[in-house]
Amino acid sequence: MVSRAVCLDPVAGASGDMILAALIDLGADPGEIVRALRAAGLGEVDIRFERRACRQQIVCGYVEVLDGGAVADGAPAATAHAHPHPHDHGHAHDHGHDHPHPHDHGHDHAHADDHGHAHAHEPGHAHPHRPAPGAAAAPAHHHRGLREILALIERVPAPARARERAARIFRRLGEAEAAVHGVAVEAVHFHEVGAVDSIADIVGICLALEQLGVERVFSAPLKVGQGTIRCAHGVLPNPAPATARLLEGCEVVCLPLAMELTTPTGAAVISALSEGPWDSLPMRVLRTGTGHGRRDLEALPNILRAFLVDLAPRPAGRDAVTVIECDIDDQTPEVTGALLEDLLAAGALDVSISPVQMKKNRPGSRLTVLAAPSEASRLGAFILEHSSTIGVRTWPAERMVLKRAAASADTPWGAVVCKRIERPDGVELTPEFESARRLASACGVPLRHVLDAARRWEPKAP
Repeated sequence: MVSRAVCLDPVAGASGDMILAALIDLGADPGEIVRALRAAGLGEVDIRFERRACRQQIVCGYVEVLDGGAVADGAPAATAHAHPHPHDHGHAHDHGHDHPHPHDHGHDHAHADDHGHAHAHEPGHAHPHRPAPGAAAAPAHHHRGLREILALIERVPAPARARERAARIFRRLGEAEAAVHGVAVEAVHFHEVGAVDSIADIVGICLALEQLGVERVFSAPLKVGQGTIRCAHGVLPNPAPATARLLEGCEVVCLPLAMELTTPTGAAVISALSEGPWDSLPMRVLRTGTGHGRRDLEALPNILRAFLVDLAPRPAGRDAVTVIECDIDDQTPEVTGALLEDLLAAGALDVSISPVQMKKNRPGSRLTVLAAPSEASRLGAFILEHSSTIGVRTWPAERMVLKRAAASADTPWGAVVCKRIERPDGVELTPEFESARRLASACGVPLRHVLDAARRWEPKAP
């Protein structure tokens, strides 16, 4: 059965506004998203979307979230413009401080600076907000706790799946911030201004996925920068602490750029929704969308692409695997034998050893492991940790697998556990060796007699 999916390609990282812009560029309706957000009680929120060419002359989608006519990071709403805003604040600015003063992060942020999102709420803690001269004043704001935001999400008039996705993302965001600041999740609060922006981005993304009929989400590895980044709280390591926490378990690529490429909101969305990479999925591409951060980069386009695809079902009996392989010539057979057992216990689909002739005429062993694609990195690291090899090779593969199920066969000495294997020309019942050996030992009969008695063959009907 064909299923609809979105495959994300974070060319220069990910942020909430870039993902939302890419989905709107794919065909999602920003007006419908705004109506749902307002119906949930998010005030005078609005989403400004436009398409224009970036530095590399690629036409991209750009998003700004407005609150009462002002950009929802406290900056004035930009008028129609031909140049990107220098600080990409149009995306999830859901950290627990707003910015009434300039930031000096012209070199630090490729997207919005939503690191440092939230903090433990202290009574009486407030940040004065000064709009730029001549700008529309943003609405008065207060702190929103995670519980309040989740309650607002529940009021969004949308399918349950959209609300569940949005709640899942916000919980991940709250848990990451709580871990970074050493507080309980309930103590994490978002400023009104930042909360409006992040709610609009996150809920907007989930509503857009519903509009596009998306059942599954996949993403290529996220990009992160190096060095440090600056914010109102000072200098932070890059990626920001909350982003680093959210990226745990994700595949990432580090680019030699001293700027924030993946923000906490971008990391939260992708880590919460993505099922993994999409490079080995059979698919038919329906449409593509491109979201741009507000800053142009010289090194590469500051974009995130979204592919709307129909996933083709794999033929019966076929699945995707990753082959992991290495050659070993300086390890004892005992350690190698234990490694095979440990790999199977760790989740490998299959493990084998074959003899090889290595350099200097040394006899060695080739370790071959089959793994689910999502487990390949973990199992590769396991091999490097538990064997003497200094490197492994990996490549994607497809395997053909016969349909099989657990069964049992009666013998003169009792039942034996078997595999029921459906072969092209019939059904075979193959005894499990350990089960047959235990029965043979208990009854004092030769093992081969038990194995022979348990085997069955049912030819396929003509």
